[in-house]
Amino acid sequence: MKITVLNGSPKALTSVTMQYVRFLQKKYPQHELRILNVCHDIAQLEENEDAFHEVIRTIQASDAVLWATPVYVLLVPGPYKRFIELAFERSVQAAFRDKYAATLTTSVRFFDNTAHNYLKAISDDLGMRFVGAYSAEMFDLLKEQ
Repeated sequence: MKITVLNGSPKALTSVTMQYVRFLQKKYPQHELRILNVCHDIAQLEENEDAFHEVIRTIQASDAVLWATPVYVLLVPGPYKRFIELAFERSVQAAFRDKYAATLTTSVRFFDNTAHNYLKAISDDLGMRFVGAYSAEMFDLLKEQ
């Protein structure tokens, strides 16, 4: 399965969120994950429509989208919301339609349900097939078992 990971962390690949995504890559090597740093690269995506449409083409070519993001003060980071706004402003909803969608968030688990509800609603608005959400605690990967 081809999965596009829309990374909502301003820290790009060094974020805690992406450490969880890397764990998923190791755990499920049969799936192809394509990570796009849409939050970190939002200025470029706003200014350069070719760069934005490259992201959209990647989404079109995938079977599913993983909304992977930290939760900051009850919601996703502002640049992540801006990427979602751009998708509607530039009328590219069809690229998302009928794709499976899931949410992976990292936080201190304080009202993550607000961010999950928001991303589920966005998925619904985009005509996606939302399958669920997981809230990872920021420091879980540091614990030995």
